Amino acid sequence: MTSRERVKKAIHFQNPDHIPHHLPDGKENDILWLWLKRPPDIQPWEEINGRQRRIDPWGAIWETMGGGSFGEVTEWPIKDITRQAECVFPDLNNPRYLVDVKAAIQANAASDNPKYCLAVMPFSSIHEKTHGLIGLENMFVAYYEHPDDLKALIGRLAEKQRESIRILGEYGCDGVMGYDDWGVQDGLMISRAMIEEFFMPHYRGNWGVAHDLDMDVWLHSCGYIVEVLPQFIAAGLNAIQMDQQENMGLDTLNRHFGGKLAFWCPVDIQNTMVNGAIEDIRDYVRQMVETIGSHNGGLISMAYSTPEAVGHTPEKIAAMCAAFREFGKYRK
Repeated sequence: MTSRERVKKAIHFQNPDHIPHHLPDGKENDILWLWLKRPPDIQPWEEINGRQRRIDPWGAIWETMGGGSFGEVTEWPIKDITRQAECVFPDLNNPRYLVDVKAAIQANAASDNPKYCLAVMPFSSIHEKTHGLIGLENMFVAYYEHPDDLKALIGRLAEKQRESIRILGEYGCDGVMGYDDWGVQDGLMISRAMIEEFFMPHYRGNWGVAHDLDMDVWLHSCGYIVEVLPQFIAAGLNAIQMDQQENMGLDTLNRHFGGKLAFWCPVDIQNTMVNGAIEDIRDYVRQMVETIGSHNGGLISMAYSTPEAVGHTPEKIAAMCAAFREFGKYRK
């Protein structure tokens, strides 16, 4: 069984030989996770009045006091939602930013053990990028005061995402991945009804395009998102990438979505990976396998991509990787 076949079977609950892996332990992994280049910032970091400042490709102004911080947006590109049509998006889908990805896909296809090619879409976000352009508070206001203008902006982003999907399908990707955090710690950011009205038509359309091109759909979304996952599954979502599960509970996720949705997850990054001992981490991996990974598929391992930012020690990361590989046979 090739890595590509293993991931496909895990996503579609077709009894692969073991859990697919994407782990930083130097051993064989199954996913070729492709991040695409982006246009350069309009302005690189410059020091202005004692603060570091830059303008990103979308026109957002970022500032930081330094010390390794990513900074924060201090000025949004769209200051008036009624004038959103004037905002020029960066040319993220331009082929010159996709040369390396195309070459990596071709090289992978020619290998003896091709991996599953999962590409993060150039226009990877609809929800997050909308509030990234106008500000979250302004977006909450726009839902009620300027819904048509907000829908127009969301629609523009969705159309660009469809273009991303078609390009990646042409290149031969196996799956496309988006990023839209929908939850806070204990609930959704907005109601299910509002998600349905403003976003679900675009998810259904875009994910349908991906499926028509024989690609699976993956979505990163953190927070408490139990309420919205049924809508996502009905719209065609194949795999959810979530870094936290303990706020919802593995048993809850398994009871409602086991066998219906694949999970690409590390051990919960906010709780067990921070506060647990080595044996707690091993036990949590067992629980993942015995719940969401108990449907002849459904679980794919990973590690958090920036562990130093959340206090994960090398010892705990190593224990998690070892446990995934040790306990990674699917329960039937």
